[in-house]
Amino acid sequence: MSSYPISIEKSNQEFEEARLRALLNNLKYLLIGRNNELLSFEKIKRDLGLYKQNYLGIQTVKLKNIVGSLERYNDFDRYFLPKKEHLQQRWAKIHNLLIRDVILPPVKLYKVGEIYFVIDGNHRVSVSKKMGVKYIDAEVTEFITDIPLTPDMDPKEVFIMAEREKFLNITGLKKSRPDIKIRITVPGQYDFLLGQINKLMVQLNENKKADEKMITFEEASIIWYDNIYLPAIEIIKNFGILEKFPERTKTDLFIWINEHKRYLSLKYGREIVIKFVARDFLLRYGKNPLRRFKLKLINMKYKVIFYWKKNFIKTT
Repeated sequence: MSSYPISIEKSNQEFEEARLRALLNNLKYLLIGRNNELLSFEKIKRDLGLYKQNYLGIQTVKLKNIVGSLERYNDFDRYFLPKKEHLQQRWAKIHNLLIRDVILPPVKLYKVGEIYFVIDGNHRVSVSKKMGVKYIDAEVTEFITDIPLTPDMDPKEVFIMAEREKFLNITGLKKSRPDIKIRITVPGQYDFLLGQINKLMVQLNENKKADEKMITFEEASIIWYDNIYLPAIEIIKNFGILEKFPERTKTDLFIWINEHKRYLSLKYGREIVIKFVARDFLLRYGKNPLRRFKLKLINMKYKVIFYWKKNFIKTT
């Protein structure tokens, strides 16, 4: 009697086990507030401005260094475990071939820093990781970057690092202010800063005379950084707000305080100066654990919005 049907049944069982593990991973990471997603190559490419590439040919790659995908990043979790039921037929077929020692062609990967993204061969990578394989043969193309991306980084860290690089490049602050210290701990928040700069640029240009040169976004970015961001950071430091929120950065608090400024402006019907906002913020949240917990809930809201946009809103 042939063992082939038995091996197919075993492969289907392995898929169900892998999918169940992916579900448990999702629950675990949701509870601890961490990201269980594969990285999207297109997002990393766009945010880091990747375009220079080298063809490296066929190489042996550590499977643990493969942390993202070109197109299938929503189909697998961060450990390349399958999340979707429709993956079963292809996944089980690949598993069946591998347990029968059938040699498969190399997968195709993009390399960025020390991490890899799958172009072709997502199922082969998934099955190989599930089977405990350490290495895989791959045809590799490298995209050149100075950003230190490593396999041990949490996906959230990679997203934030890519978003920071995008922010610095769009604003030109990477060149104009090379010692810039801006750093955010929540994905998606650099858009808040870009929105602030864009609003400032519009306001400055509205006050220009017809014959005066319009201010560019990069010029507005410098004005924003020197005259809005840095003075606000000094106020945050002087009020000792950082000590009350040791897990947050100065830029995190800059964003929170500006959100609080918007709330106070709506409440009082007028523009509120940043010193008053910082003092009110400290009184409301700095000495009250319950209100600090409320801020954590607000922070969680941003995470949920970011997750929703990333997974359910199709970007163009």
